[in-house]
Amino acid sequence: MIYISKHTNQLCNRLFTYLPVISYALEAGEPVCFLFQYEKYDAFFPNLKSEGIESHFKEKSLNPGLACKLFNASVRALDKIVHLVLRPGEKIPLKKPLGCLFNPKWKEVRYDKAHIAKHADKLRSLFTPTTEVCDTVARMLATDEDVVTVGVHIRGGDYRTYLGGRYFYEPAIYREYMSQMAALLAAEGKRVRFLVCTNEPLTPAHFEGLQVLQQAGTDMMVDLYGLSQCDYIMGPPSTFSQWASFYGKTPLRVLASADEKLALDEFKRVVALDTFE
Repeated sequence: MIYISKHTNQLCNRLFTYLPVISYALEAGEPVCFLFQYEKYDAFFPNLKSEGIESHFKEKSLNPGLACKLFNASVRALDKIVHLVLRPGEKIPLKKPLGCLFNPKWKEVRYDKAHIAKHADKLRSLFTPTTEVCDTVARMLATDEDVVTVGVHIRGGDYRTYLGGRYFYEPAIYREYMSQMAALLAAEGKRVRFLVCTNEPLTPAHFEGLQVLQQAGTDMMVDLYGLSQCDYIMGPPSTFSQWASFYGKTPLRVLASADEKLALDEFKRVVALDTFE
């Protein structure tokens, strides 16, 4: 059994942290147990439960940070004792004697992408969202037109201050990039529409002259998996758009500054965190 008991940052950061561990577990035939997760993510991925991956979500009265530290300290102490008795002098391996994986091993494991490609389709199946989200996305993107859909991830909120606002772009900047894409695709005889996904209030008026779609509500999962079903994705550096690219096998162009020139061959599929095909 592999226990994952530390969960930091927002959803897509967590998902990319899980991929190396779960792909290792699939390779080794090990079950996985998530401990002390946040309740708001409980129902996002029903296939995790159907595949027998255990999740024990925190009670409202439980401090998840404290519970995580106590659990890890207990496992670490017991595991070292067992290892020293059974195999003195041997470096503690990834597959530990008690079958537990915990925080201090993140540096060795979370960036080990050796098994992700082999198990990528299984990982996508495990992290398929609910039927409700899939149906909402299908309805939102349904069309009888012969049109290319470009997903645009517009990040406001914390990006206004993150790294001094380096990757925060005003709507006019995104409109310029969208106009570039429209021109590139028009040169190939293709019509284009844009799915705009944002965590700040924006209306089609911000993108006058372009065909723009947005979800009717504010469901993060609809935006995330809507992006995954587009033909192209573009947006600032973010695990949100990277996850959409990984899940949907959709080419992504990271907008690293406010004044770049786009080319279609620069769009690449994400195969692991910060790793493109």
